Amino acid sequence: MRYAEWQREHGSLTHGWWRVGVLSFAVLIIIMTSLVDLATPRELTAFGLVIVAGPVLAAASARPWAVAAVGAFAWVMAWATSSWQGLGGTAYQQVRLWVIAGMSVLSVIVAYGQRALERRANRSAEDESMLAAIVESSGDAIISIDREGIILSWNRSAERMYGYTAAEMIGQSVLKVLPPAAAARLPKIMSEILNGGGISQLRTQRLHKDGHLFDVSTSISPIFDRHGTAVGMAAIARDISAVKRAQDQREQILERSARAERLESLGQLAGGIAHDFNNLLAINLNYLEFALEQTTDPDTHHDLTRAKASAERARDLTRQLLVFARKQPTTAETIDLNTVITETRTLLDRTIGANIELITHLHPQPLPIRADRARLEQALLNLAINARDAMPDGGMIIIESGTTTIEDSPHPQAHLNITDTGTGMPPDIADHAFEPFFTTRTQEHGTGLGLATVYGIVTEAGGTITLTTKPGVGTTFHIELPFTGMELPATTETADADQLRLG
Repeated sequence: MRYAEWQREHGSLTHGWWRVGVLSFAVLIIIMTSLVDLATPRELTAFGLVIVAGPVLAAASARPWAVAAVGAFAWVMAWATSSWQGLGGTAYQQVRLWVIAGMSVLSVIVAYGQRALERRANRSAEDESMLAAIVESSGDAIISIDREGIILSWNRSAERMYGYTAAEMIGQSVLKVLPPAAAARLPKIMSEILNGGGISQLRTQRLHKDGHLFDVSTSISPIFDRHGTAVGMAAIARDISAVKRAQDQREQILERSARAERLESLGQLAGGIAHDFNNLLAINLNYLEFALEQTTDPDTHHDLTRAKASAERARDLTRQLLVFARKQPTTAETIDLNTVITETRTLLDRTIGANIELITHLHPQPLPIRADRARLEQALLNLAINARDAMPDGGMIIIESGTTTIEDSPHPQAHLNITDTGTGMPPDIADHAFEPFFTTRTQEHGTGLGLATVYGIVTEAGGTITLTTKPGVGTTFHIELPFTGMELPATTETADADQLRLG
């Protein structure tokens, strides 16, 4: 027999000794009553009935067989004492023995009932104890509240999740851990649940003791009393902040992958068209050059010059498309990212205008990368122009360089952030920002190839570019470029931190 079963059957050690004491006292009463009865005159035979107190008291032990034994002992002692007094075979003796036997049987029945009640109470207490242990050991926060929203129970996981101890929360309103939006919905939810409804795996937010919001999945059900009346609610909450972060990261990765595939497809299409178109333009430009050399008519020369200028602009566009498609020849070299930013600053200052402040925060150590210097400078210029156009009333452009470690890569990379305090972009615009010919400007003010060219330059260098933006706040472009294992050329400037920190 298991200890738990033995304990349910026999009770604790202290409780067992109490039963032994009750039975011993019952036997002692029988013996003392019998001795007193022997000294009592025969005329007081009714005193012998006091002996029934023994089995009646023994019934309190809730042990039927022990009560039966005490009753049998009382019957034998009553027979012995009455026979000693010379009442053997008389009606007095018969009445005494039948009364004792009847009371003993009743005491046995009472002991059976008492034992059944005890076992039921023990099982109920054990079930409650087991349920309480399960609630306390659960990894989910489990709380119960009454009909007014007052917290009645608060397990250890709730303490860890919300930051409040049970002593702090029991007796308090559940509104203490609800953000304003959830608190406003509470009366309606409580009404539905107390009327027999329920909530399963609702994703919502809760308020931590330190004030921050966190995501939970909660299930709420009514608590009924034995009459079937809803007297409160039980809520089980699971912190899904980590799950939600992982899900958001997966969605971002999938979205980034889909965008990269879309841009790759656009690049292949644009590159093929631009390559063929560039060949045709080269032929046209050669013929225009030949015609300009042959003509002597001023009007004709003027018209041919305008035609050549238009063809050259078209050639420039096709070259930008080829850069986006990564089909333009490059001259990659090991360069210091900080030096490129420093040397490009003068050009950027002239480009963005006097009403925009340019600030640079550069890493104190050289950041060697392998890229085409001229194209990287072009990328910086394009991003600065894009930031300038987002700030018609002036603002600030911040260029930062440093190192970072991206997910799933043990090697650090150089990062370049370009932040503006402009108008920002709504999500539907930001999703298409790097696509060629996509622009929100008028045809006279842009071709939609600026950011597409930047995308091609960064990708050609083995890096990645993303953006974060918020309407009315500004935009930040994040560029990650792999470090090169080669040393910087001797001609590359490796200025110290004070020289590199400009603006």
